[in-house]
Amino acid sequence: MDLRWLAASDDEVATAMATVRRDSRPKWVPTRRQLLVHINHCLILWYLCVVFLGFGIQVDGVDDGTVSASVASDLTLALVILAVWILGTILLYRWAARPPSPRSQLGDWRTSLTALANGFEPKPSQTATFSSLISHGHRGVRQYPRFAAPGVEFGNLTPNGRRSEGWHYLAVTLPAPLPHFILDSTANNGVGSDLPAGVDRGQRITLEGDFDRWFRVYAPVRYGLEAHYFFTPDVMAALIDDAHHFNVEIVDNTLVFFTKPPADFTKPSQWESLAAILANAVPRLLSSAARYRDERVPGQETPPVIAKIRAEIEHPHIPWVAPPPRIGPDGRRLQLRDRTTGIWPVLGAIGWFVTLAFLYAVPGIFAFAGFMSIVDGR
Repeated sequence: MDLRWLAASDDEVATAMATVRRDSRPKWVPTRRQLLVHINHCLILWYLCVVFLGFGIQVDGVDDGTVSASVASDLTLALVILAVWILGTILLYRWAARPPSPRSQLGDWRTSLTALANGFEPKPSQTATFSSLISHGHRGVRQYPRFAAPGVEFGNLTPNGRRSEGWHYLAVTLPAPLPHFILDSTANNGVGSDLPAGVDRGQRITLEGDFDRWFRVYAPVRYGLEAHYFFTPDVMAALIDDAHHFNVEIVDNTLVFFTKPPADFTKPSQWESLAAILANAVPRLLSSAARYRDERVPGQETPPVIAKIRAEIEHPHIPWVAPPPRIGPDGRRLQLRDRTTGIWPVLGAIGWFVTLAFLYAVPGIFAFAGFMSIVDGR
């Protein structure tokens, strides 16, 4: 793994980035400047709320509906402060609209150059590019940063609007679909599992050795023997050595390693961790996937090599075409309890609505009420 750009000087990084002529940060990823703009707007509303509500109470409750000279003087001062603040807001908005400074982009540039040096393209995405537990059916997630090469990608995947949450992941395309397997790492669990969906305990299986100390393994009912075929002793050893802090999911023809929180790819340890998984565990699983056929599916009972030989003997003049590998209906998906449905997501949505109302609607309403009390004063 070539990691020289993570330690290169700032000038070298800037020069190299100008040479490759690539944008390291997509426009749809919010910056800290844009976050400051939203915070400023919220503070203006609360300022108006406090000022107008305070003066409204003074006029209606203390001065019996009369705008006294002292109130008018204080209100004028408050409006002058507001005018200066609005002027500053305009300048803040213009500043936030500018492209990020080179200094603030150095981290992104270092990771982009490191990806390019190792054969990966920086390709952020506003939607999930693969199906998995963490992609939530491709709804409401974005992948940034995302680095991709043929058959491999890795990066961070976060829910829209929640930058503090999310996962970092490695996804690999398998040569053939496999039954749905989930390996829940015990190293990254807290009080309970950190998986984004609950898995029926009746689907949990036990593998050899002390593997259960490191991973809880789930397989579809009637597909437990397949797990022993894929997760051979050498594969389990590689997973324990190099990926024990990752959850692992095999779904259709995708192998996904994922864990919380989102990674900082300016650190060499993140790249070295992924490189170890790609060098050790992934090749072994790819080899097993290429050989596997689900014998429960008609036409896949015979191994491809034997089927080819038999076809050439029986029909020597007809080119043999291998049937596409498929997985039986019972093995395509585990029984999951989707945590994006039910009471908790509803409570979360209500909480988010209440938060927005508190930050924007409440001060706006009270500011308007206070303003009308002042206007109605004589």
